[in-house]
Amino acid sequence: MKINRIPGLVVLSISLFWVIMTVALARCGGGGGAVPGIPDIVGAFSLPVTFATHAELVSYGFSFGPSDGQFGAIPARDMTYTFYGSAGSTASCAGTPNVNGEFSFTGTLDQVTGSNGCTRLFGPGDGPTGWIFDKDYAAGGQVVRFASGNSSGWLIPFHGEYHWINPSTASGKCTVPGNDGSEVPCFYGAIGLAVSLDNGKTFQVVGQILQPSQPISVFTGGGKNMNVGYGSLVVADANGKHLDNPPANPDSAYFYLFYTDVLPGSPGACATAACIGVARGLYSDVVAAALSGDPNRVATVFHKYDGASPDPWNQPATSDTADESGTAGKYAPLWTDEAGSQPEVIYDSTFDVYLAVYQAGSGISVRTSSDLIHWSEPIATYLETGRTLFYPTLIGETGDPTNGGPAPRVYFSSFPTGAFPDYNTAVFESIQLLLSHPASM
Repeated sequence: MKINRIPGLVVLSISLFWVIMTVALARCGGGGGAVPGIPDIVGAFSLPVTFATHAELVSYGFSFGPSDGQFGAIPARDMTYTFYGSAGSTASCAGTPNVNGEFSFTGTLDQVTGSNGCTRLFGPGDGPTGWIFDKDYAAGGQVVRFASGNSSGWLIPFHGEYHWINPSTASGKCTVPGNDGSEVPCFYGAIGLAVSLDNGKTFQVVGQILQPSQPISVFTGGGKNMNVGYGSLVVADANGKHLDNPPANPDSAYFYLFYTDVLPGSPGACATAACIGVARGLYSDVVAAALSGDPNRVATVFHKYDGASPDPWNQPATSDTADESGTAGKYAPLWTDEAGSQPEVIYDSTFDVYLAVYQAGSGISVRTSSDLIHWSEPIATYLETGRTLFYPTLIGETGDPTNGGPAPRVYFSSFPTGAFPDYNTAVFESIQLLLSHPASM
């Protein structure tokens, strides 16, 4: 094993992958001086473990994925879980063959063990009548419990897509930024919301909760996708401080929603690239909207953070237009020193800190925060030589998937660079994120 020392980094080159541990005092992600309240935490990644091979997933009835996107989990018994993620099914799928959408699968934090019947929970076009945000793709996302008043259940924020044909390519598809040779259907992304009232056995799509800052007209008919990620929900108070879920008072708690956006002219690295933003909605209002049966109420319950405004939470998260023709509120990047996409955030109770994992170039990185607005520089970055890592997902090892301890798990799909989305070449992997306080100087 060869260890290369670089100022501020320790790089371990081990066969086909690098583990990079940033050992630096946490500072503001925008690159400025130290900011009070930014946690002083360092991280290192363990060696990767195969969560599932493609051949194993095919044997369960899946043609691609799971998970073709970030995924979530509901605890079962004896440290087993029901996982929820995006997949396609084969003709041999026992439950819902030859379709794509949201499926559940089973296993431990170490290994996938089954398909849980290979039954689709929801899919493209299952949103409210007349709404197009999920017309061509709908699946994926974190699973978060809720309880307010006499109602309780589970929420999945998920990735929805509207597709078009690219006239500039023979395939009619769009390229994947940073992955020469990779093409996917051209899409305008959104984040929808699905609800379960029967402990995750079934889910119903209730509406759209986030739209990109730029309207759909900027993208349709062109060669660029607009990706907003899969959505990640965290429960906290008005100042971003952690609250238990369900909170003691749902009327003073918030759901914070993390997503990807692009807004030309944004500061720093975000001027021309995708970066990460946050929206929020009052906890009790989100639950009420989700159970209301009114998609317009769902579409107006979240507001984006815009730190430049006197009221930083005044930007509508959607345009509340079923055909996506309207323009949603603008977003403000949470850090501007680095582009990033596909964020997922959980709370870590051991260190009283929030962790954000996200896709950064061909690898994945982690940052920390105490208030969900101010974020550290990356405390750990992971790369695999010759491969690109997609859909990083954080799952806590404490028995509660949304609550981490000293070594939460990060899951991702690893593809040879340029091979995405050919799942025949993919490996579903996990690594432990080993957290600690830095040694005193």
